[in-house]
Amino acid sequence: MHLKDGAHNRLKANGIGQLYHSTFLSKARGAAIIIHKGTPFKHKATMADKEGRYIIVSGELYSTPLTMVNIYAPNFDNPQFFNKIINIISDSTQQNLIIGGDFNCVLDPYLDKSSQQRRYNTKSKSSELLNTNIKNINITDVWRIVNPSGREYYFYSAVHKMYTRIDYFLVGTKLIPFTINPKYHNNIISDHWPLTFSLKLEGMHNKKMFWRFNPQILTDSGFW
Repeated sequence: MHLKDGAHNRLKANGIGQLYHSTFLSKARGAAIIIHKGTPFKHKATMADKEGRYIIVSGELYSTPLTMVNIYAPNFDNPQFFNKIINIISDSTQQNLIIGGDFNCVLDPYLDKSSQQRRYNTKSKSSELLNTNIKNINITDVWRIVNPSGREYYFYSAVHKMYTRIDYFLVGTKLIPFTINPKYHNNIISDHWPLTFSLKLEGMHNKKMFWRFNPQILTDSGFW
């Protein structure tokens, strides 16, 4: 989300209850986590990257520990960045994890790239590190669960002249039974297609709740 420092207040539209963000000096970077005012999330801690690459928010939802991470990874092979994220959240592996954002790399070079040329089918160092740690900390590409062999692409790289899937939600395995309908939406003003999924939880009073990010917020030019 490319917003300068101080501009994130424009995201506080109707229905927004909590807003956490990291920003950079320019609009080139930025990450935010937005929570609906009807979601009873109890905030405990926030870690915001000074370079606008990630935001990590931890707290409780219906008395259940939850850690949410939004990242905007560098657009070059940088395993050190992902290793830093993994080290930060390593203490949260006993909690429920949701990691989302622009990873700027593919997890599967065969399924997540349109080009089948051999030079494009090797894993980057970032991809290798991510795939190893995905297993170690028990998180899963939630879209891939319902599309195990799908070859669909939601970002076009003019430099490499190919389509890729580089935007992901990686969800803790404990939460997987409660995830619903992960899907990509048409890109309207961004060069990325927004990805959403619903999380079905049981509340304190046995009340079912649905939460979903509203992709229409991306259509408002005032947010960019």
